[in-house]
Order: sequence, then C-alpha cells, then structure tokens
Amino acid sequence: MEPWRRNFRLVWLNNFITALGMMSFLPLFPLYLRSIGMEDEAEIGAWSGILVAGAPFTAAFLGPFWGALGDQVGRKAMLVRANLAITVFVLLMSFARTPELLLILRLLQGVFSGFVPPALTLVTVAVPEDRQGRVTGNLHTSVLAGSMCGPLVGGLIGDTIGMRWAFVVASLLSLLAAVMVVLFVKEERTEAQSSRRVLPSDLPVLLRSSLRSVFSLFAASAMRRVLLVVFVVRFGATLAVPILALYVAQLGDAPDGLLGTVTGLVFSATALATLLVTPLWGRRGDRSGHERTLAVCVILAGAATLPQAFVTATAGLYVLRFVAGSFVAGLFPTAYALAAVTSSREKRGGAHGLTFSSIGLANALGYATGGVIAGWIGIRGLFVLSAVLMMGAGLLALGTGRRHVAAPPESP
Repeated sequence: MEPWRRNFRLVWLNNFITALGMMSFLPLFPLYLRSIGMEDEAEIGAWSGILVAGAPFTAAFLGPFWGALGDQVGRKAMLVRANLAITVFVLLMSFARTPELLLILRLLQGVFSGFVPPALTLVTVAVPEDRQGRVTGNLHTSVLAGSMCGPLVGGLIGDTIGMRWAFVVASLLSLLAAVMVVLFVKEERTEAQSSRRVLPSDLPVLLRSSLRSVFSLFAASAMRRVLLVVFVVRFGATLAVPILALYVAQLGDAPDGLLGTVTGLVFSATALATLLVTPLWGRRGDRSGHERTLAVCVILAGAATLPQAFVTATAGLYVLRFVAGSFVAGLFPTAYALAAVTSSREKRGGAHGLTFSSIGLANALGYATGGVIAGWIGIRGLFVLSAVLMMGAGLLALGTGRRHVAAPPESP
C-alpha cells in the first residue's frame, strides 16, 4: 500500500474520533448553561453563541501560523499538538462553574488546537494534484461522521449521567487520537524538515518565516476570492447553530426528558447528509472545476435553508437540514482543493491554514452574533438571513473565473 493511502486511513480515524468528542458537547451549551443557573433565554442564547465561537475565533488567527510552521518543522507534530490541546482544555471545562471560565478555556483551546488543517496537509501533500478534490472530500467525511455521531452521543451522556461528562469523554477521545498519530502515522518529511532541530532561539526566525509565507499566499487574488466566498457561506450557515436547541424547544414536540437527544438528532441531520455526499462534490470538482462546483453547491444550500424558517415540527426541520447539508457539503472539498492547487507543496500547510482561518473566523462570528441577531429578528429570521448570505456568496463564486479540471482518478 502506498504510504499516503495508509496515512489517509489513520488520519481519517483520528479526525473521526476527535470530531466525535468535540461535537458531543458543543450543542449542549444552552442546556449546560441552564444547569448552572442561567435562566433568561436571551442571555442563554448570547452566551451559547459566544462559547461556541470562542475556540474558532482564536484558532482563526493562529491557524495560518501553525500551518506555515508545520511546513517547516513537520505536519505530524502540528496534528499531535492540536489533539493534546483539546485534551487539556476540554478536560478543564468539566470543572468550570461559570460561563466566564468556560469562555477563557474555549479561547485557550482555540489558540493551540485546530486539528483539521494539519491532518489535511499531512495527507494531501503526498497526493497527486488531480486527486486533490476527492481525497480532500473523502478525508473530510471523517469530520462529518464524527460531527454526526457526536451530538447524539453527547445528548445521551447529558440525559443519563450529566452534562459535565460530555467534556470528559471528549478529552479522553482526543488523547486517544493523539496517541494513535504518534505511534502509527509516518510522515514523509522533506530534507529541510528532517535536518531541522527547533531550539528556543530559533522561534523568532521561524515566526518571521511563517508570517512571510502566510502573507505571500494571501497576496494571490485567487486565494483571497476563495477565502471571501468561504467566509460568507460559513457565516451564514452558522448563525442559527448555537440556539438550535432553543428552536427545537420552541417547536414543542420533543418528548419529555429527551430534549438533548432530539437536539442531537437535529444537529446530526446536516452531518449525515454531508457525510454521504461530500466525496461526490470532491469528484465533481476534480472533473468539472472546483470554482464552478463551489458556486453551484452554495446557491443550492441557501435555497434549502430558507424553508427552515417556516417549519412547524421537528421532523420537518430535520428533513430540511438534511437537504441543505447535502449541498453545503461541497464547500469543504472545493475550498481546500482550491487552496491546494493554488499553492506549492512547500506552502500547502499555510494555504490550508488560511482556508481554515476563513472558516473558523466565519464560524466564530456567526456563533457569537447569531444569538444577538435572533433577539432582533427572531430565530426564524436567522434562517432567512442565512439563506440570503449563502446564495449571495454563490453568485460571487460564479465570478471567480478560473477552473481546474482533471481526469477522474481512482478514489483512495
């Protein structure tokens, strides 16, 4: 078996385990805040958004730096660093008794975590250019599978043994993932990476070099255009996420004592859809062009988001989120594939870091402002706003102009 295929399978499992743990507690923040004494729904909504946004916000600023640093010292080390950061800070969250302390821990988690870019770079740097879309799509299914299972697992944990245990389980899963990478993943290091031994005195030089690499990547107009489209789509898609539990409660048809489980199922709808179809979007991008594929999928995602504002039952919300998820699934493989084909292999980590930062910053701002905006226009109004933003971003993507077309290769 080719080395990159073996790493693909191992990193896929790492991403699945980590994402499952992370998504086991993120949807539960509104319910957790209630359990520690917060009662006002507007306050719960605002704090839930801020807490969910904390880690993506700080990760957005550090992502390009960690990616560029990984280009110089090795991507495997960056993946282990991210998993260990999640292990430590999420475990500490289980002891937090105030929203302020939870926020501090979430911010610190974001500074040192961010496992998707190093995982993606570790695998794709050894993959042929005409396979970038499908390999990226197939690898992203690991995060989607974890995101689909995580909310359900977290909901069951919260309903049975308590909300705090969701943090403990997430921490232990991330530790398991880190150990697996250390023991089994083999990185094909460049000569420069193999010969480099990082000493404390080297850190200023590495920092300056990494920042120069990031700035040079951002200077490319094609990269900036992709980052803008990705940002707008993710911002729109995340507006209603932190208070989705409140929307499910507002619909009023969840069985008594199972609100957490039903909320987990609704969260999982999008993840299930994207898990099933993401590889298909990656293949379409390799064959027909990643820019055109990006435009089509986000326009359709916006069209499927709009009806969510008018549902009257949880079942209808689940179906519509499944449909929207099947379209928004195309965002990740096309965006990361575009980052790959518009950068050199030596700067691949920095390019993926920038893409991750655009997604992370959009997630953070969407999470943080969704609850506040809902206070003005209502939860249903958030879905209308989300739809408008996503369809607008799709129209912007149509103007990108460039296309990367390759013959359809075998999937890994």
